[in-house]
Amino acid sequence: MTENWQPIERENLWGYLKRLRFVRRAVTVAFPDRRPNSLRVLDVGCGNGSQLSLSLVDDGFDLTGVDTDQHSIEHARRLAATRSNARFLCLRVEELDIAETYDVVILSEVLEHVIDPFSLLKAGLSRLRADGVMIVTVPNGYGEFEIDWWLFRMFRLQRIVDAIKSKDTKVVSSTDNQDDGHIQFFTLRRLRELFKECDLTISLESASSLFSGPILGHLLGRYDSFIEWNARAADNLPPVFSSGWFFALRRVEG
Repeated sequence: MTENWQPIERENLWGYLKRLRFVRRAVTVAFPDRRPNSLRVLDVGCGNGSQLSLSLVDDGFDLTGVDTDQHSIEHARRLAATRSNARFLCLRVEELDIAETYDVVILSEVLEHVIDPFSLLKAGLSRLRADGVMIVTVPNGYGEFEIDWWLFRMFRLQRIVDAIKSKDTKVVSSTDNQDDGHIQFFTLRRLRELFKECDLTISLESASSLFSGPILGHLLGRYDSFIEWNARAADNLPPVFSSGWFFALRRVEG
């Protein structure tokens, strides 16, 4: 059975449309003379593909998504059932054939979930072609989201949300694995040091949204005017205030 998938056309609290546009811009800057169908993309920790991978597939990229959660991969396969330029594999990036290399390697909202982010970055880098671009997106480990999420869990507010939300409300999460929480809490300084340790240099960077936690999301996330302001506001403040960051990275020359 296949499922219908709707492309991202409107911004949301987490800046997913802004992230998609950043990925497209980073690829265009890295490969200004290449068409999408000539570029191989690897999305590491792709989840079910609904919030990034499938949009890139619709752009025409030859995309491989990998994730260790079987339910997410099965979901992604159903969503991509009619697309010949997409494949989704349930495995770790280290388990990919070493001969398989990619023009673009994406690690989006993944590093905060792993014990050893350095090793994951290096594993992704080992699949990146010499002239390729790596795109990393990471939440601010000390930003509004983490504080908001801590309060949301501490006061068990999900019970209240479940009691009052409409049965007709349908929210598609980017992953089917809801038990995989954050175990890394990054600062910009730590990220820059991590990239340097991996011999990566930042070619492009951007902030995500200003607020993205569940409490504010349930209170204000239904209002388009707030969503649009929330995405713009992060661009006009120092990046330390953003709920997350986007980076395009290239290998250090020499």
